[in-house]
Amino acid sequence: MSKLETVSVTRDAADQRAGRAGRVAPGVCYRLWSKASHQFLQPARQPEILEADLAPLMLELFYWGTSAEGLKWFTPPPNGALNQAVDLLTQLGAVTENKITAKGKQMLRLPSHPRITHLLLSVEEEEAKALAADLAAVLEERDPLGKEEGADLSLRIEALRKWRRGDFVKGDKTNFERIEKLASQWRRILKVPTNSSVFTDLSLGKMVSEAYPERIAKQTEKFSSRYKLANGRMAKLHDHDGLNRYTWLAIASIDFGANEGKIFSAAPLDETDLVPIATENNKVGWDEERGIIFGQAVKQIGALTLSSKPITKIDEALRVKTLCNALRQEGLRLLNWEEPQHQWQSRVLSLRIWRPDENWPDVNDTWLLDHAEEWLAPYLSDVSNRLHFQKLDINSILSGLLPWEMQQQLTKLAPAALQVPSGSMIKIEYSAEGEAPIMKVRLQEVFGLTETPAINNGRTKIILHLLSPGYKPVQITQDLKNFWNTTYSEVRNEFKRQYPKHSWPEDPWNAVAVRGVKRK
Repeated sequence: MSKLETVSVTRDAADQRAGRAGRVAPGVCYRLWSKASHQFLQPARQPEILEADLAPLMLELFYWGTSAEGLKWFTPPPNGALNQAVDLLTQLGAVTENKITAKGKQMLRLPSHPRITHLLLSVEEEEAKALAADLAAVLEERDPLGKEEGADLSLRIEALRKWRRGDFVKGDKTNFERIEKLASQWRRILKVPTNSSVFTDLSLGKMVSEAYPERIAKQTEKFSSRYKLANGRMAKLHDHDGLNRYTWLAIASIDFGANEGKIFSAAPLDETDLVPIATENNKVGWDEERGIIFGQAVKQIGALTLSSKPITKIDEALRVKTLCNALRQEGLRLLNWEEPQHQWQSRVLSLRIWRPDENWPDVNDTWLLDHAEEWLAPYLSDVSNRLHFQKLDINSILSGLLPWEMQQQLTKLAPAALQVPSGSMIKIEYSAEGEAPIMKVRLQEVFGLTETPAINNGRTKIILHLLSPGYKPVQITQDLKNFWNTTYSEVRNEFKRQYPKHSWPEDPWNAVAVRGVKRK
């Protein structure tokens, strides 16, 4: 899609225009800007090949049997524009697999842009050819009615045919003359007589779609002025344009726009005319809102959907791939991933850091999501929705990531919990970065414990968070012996009055550990 911009003159163009002042007789050139600003003008105009539509050029090159890379250019054409040109020619059937087709050779014989020549060659009946000739001329020349008449191309063809019959019509007479002159040339080439009869708007739309297949557009909602194009872009009609009553349009003229383009000319389309050119694809995906896998057979034209119907049987490989993508999309929380699973990860990752020679696996979130097909896929045979995901035995699945020997070692080297003198099993909190693990335990439950607990075959000491009976921290230490010897008496004096029903012995080394209040 092209766009029109108003920009400052370039320096070479300004100098060239100034030269005209003295070309025939003595003269003076006045520039409407200062001499100081003149030096800051862009030095030269951009070569046309950097901005032009390269479809006609590429069709010529395909006919010659060469490519843009095979020629030497003063200014090489941009790759993006070349690729767009090839895409268009492929859509028009002029090129396939980078070779010109028989239709492409026919299009090249007609003196116009490939879009227009494809339009002219797409019709067979004599009456349709006459209409195509009129349409091609209207598309190639200036609008005879003006934008106040809306975007409907049918109004332009009707006005042309009335003008041709001698009826009164609003519009620019000069433009009608130019359009008719060009239309008569196309009629001679197509060998059809002049036709000024009534035609259907929908047949006109089908012809426009032959020239602009990527601009077939569907209304976003009924009577809306906004349309989505087959190429994925959005475009808008004037709010009161008569074409708003049509669901489907074939757009001929549209500007580039920032977020959405503005439609200048278009014609209505019959959806049934689109069925032969639609492609049918099986679309399988994950509906995050409903938490369910879905499958549809979809008929599409580019980014537009004509129709869809549910697929009763989804290919198993595609189904599993979609479910793994759903996991990547929603994250591990889809598996009811909570603290126990985070801790399992951290235990394995800690051992990976503490014992680098033992090949403990990297089971961080990124690895698990990226390799879901490897470790989760075998368990997805009965999964089709979010509830099924959350019912999976995730702990058992995770254990399967480790060989049996490593499972035993994990329990031994990095246990999930340790028993303290009171008999309680206290959970150990691990860090995925391999930092010293933490155990939060009430002070009364570790009376009689003389050494700080250690894991990893005694190599890694645990950080003890010693808690009051109200589960508030009173001391954080990795040296329990030193705590009993130095700090305990201060803690005892401070908290004995606050928690008088709990045990605060003078000799913690030989006291009996208890879980609750002291026994009578």
